[in-house]
Amino acid sequence: MKRWIAAVLTACMLAVPAGAADQPSDWAQEAVQTAREAGLVPEKLDSAYERAATRAEFCALAAAVYRSWETEGLLGKAEKDTVLFTDCKDGDVLLCASVGIVNGVGGGKFEPNRPLQRQEAASMLHRLGALRADYDGSVQGRLPHVFADGADIASWARNDINWVYCHGIMTGTGDNAFEPADEYTREQSIATMLRIYDAQYAAEIPKEQGEAYRVVVDYSGAGVGRVHIEDAAGNRLLTDFADTDGYFYDAKLLGEWASLHWQPDAESGFACALYNLRTGDTLADYQADTVDAQSGLAWAYSIGEDTADSRILYANGTYSTETYQPVTDWADGRAVIREGDAVCAINHKGERLWRMNISLDQVQVYGGIGDRFVIERDGAYCLITDGRMGTVSETPMLLNRWSDTYIAQDSGYYTLYDFSGRRLSETYANAMIEAGQDLYACWLSDTEYTYIRCTEYGNPQTLFTVSVNQRPGPLATDGAGVYALQTGAQTVACFDRFGDTLGTIEAPFAVGEVDFADGCVRIRGKALETAQQTALFLPTGEPAE
Repeated sequence: MKRWIAAVLTACMLAVPAGAADQPSDWAQEAVQTAREAGLVPEKLDSAYERAATRAEFCALAAAVYRSWETEGLLGKAEKDTVLFTDCKDGDVLLCASVGIVNGVGGGKFEPNRPLQRQEAASMLHRLGALRADYDGSVQGRLPHVFADGADIASWARNDINWVYCHGIMTGTGDNAFEPADEYTREQSIATMLRIYDAQYAAEIPKEQGEAYRVVVDYSGAGVGRVHIEDAAGNRLLTDFADTDGYFYDAKLLGEWASLHWQPDAESGFACALYNLRTGDTLADYQADTVDAQSGLAWAYSIGEDTADSRILYANGTYSTETYQPVTDWADGRAVIREGDAVCAINHKGERLWRMNISLDQVQVYGGIGDRFVIERDGAYCLITDGRMGTVSETPMLLNRWSDTYIAQDSGYYTLYDFSGRRLSETYANAMIEAGQDLYACWLSDTEYTYIRCTEYGNPQTLFTVSVNQRPGPLATDGAGVYALQTGAQTVACFDRFGDTLGTIEAPFAVGEVDFADGCVRIRGKALETAQQTALFLPTGEPAE
């Protein structure tokens, strides 16, 4: 009898539906159930929901959506090609490959059992969506979104990620991150397949903030300049500020703060102030020099002789009550300060990260950024990182802001090195300038520079050679790994931090200034007596308006 009861209980346990003992996460339960009822979830995927989906499993979901659309007559006209892989005979994979939803990995292989990356999922979802007769391939349906980790997105996936974001299919993982190389789970795969299957299930797209203020250059030249600040509606601000009529010699923005420089009259020197554009609060005789836009931080420096009363300036319109004596500017939310006969690295809250006993009365700080700096004594230069002394050099070391490298300067010649002192590039005469993350502008002649990409591992790669009429500075960037460089009178090249070209912009007028606005490239024409021309483009080169 006991054996019979045990057998019955065992059979009952085996008969429990797969989803009963293995439920999706709370956020995914409704989506998984709806997709299941729509016939989109193959039985083999209806369990272990938090497990990473494989490339073949994602194809099984995509094939289910494709067949449903085919039955309902929702597909556009598309031809099927015969595609074969040496490592996969799965029918769903071959269907998806035949209609262009997926590609192989090279060498005739597909790697069906490899976990799927989030950026791969975005590309497959976009290609699947493009098969519908009502596919929205418009520019407005692919406007860029600037993710905090957008620099990590591969060039081949960037346009696809913009599309799935704009259509509420994949909206990120929280805190404005996308995590492109992370694995994609089964429940995430099912939820997004439901969203693309029927737009009524699409996720709500987070509201874009946009730029509340911007600095507009009226004119600039050697020793002269005039700028003003506008709000999002194009209204000129600060027209009643200190008899300036809203025009300044220079201005920088950090969130709600504007760092202003102006000359009250021809007889007096320059004045400066930090002004809160939302509240009107003013820090007179303070200025912000280098802004760490990604972390929303800057030093508020006093223009007096003593820098010990500098404060941490925050993009939200506040500043620290504690004062500091900065050694380095902010980068990645870190900076170095002086405390008596020691230096400390601090974070945005002012918390001490490390302390190093070194008297700055005995050595000279040659340069620094974030939590690393270079000291010089008796003609020898030493790199300080993580509170420890590192590479020593007989030539000056120029630390780079965005890259884990430094540029050695030797009698007018410049060479790139990693932090261990290993040479990474050839030597350039006259100038080598960091232009972006792992990107450098190198002098070829007084009118020509070459732009190279070189990581801390070496292998420099030439990207562009351009004509210039002045020493180049940092590249225009969206702040998340996309850059724009003027390459001709009316052309601008767009590329990412990996050195991959995203597109070329053909402007309808002579290019004057290039910057970014909400992920789009903004090109202003050369200032004329008439109104300055402005146009927006996607980094792919397509007009955004």
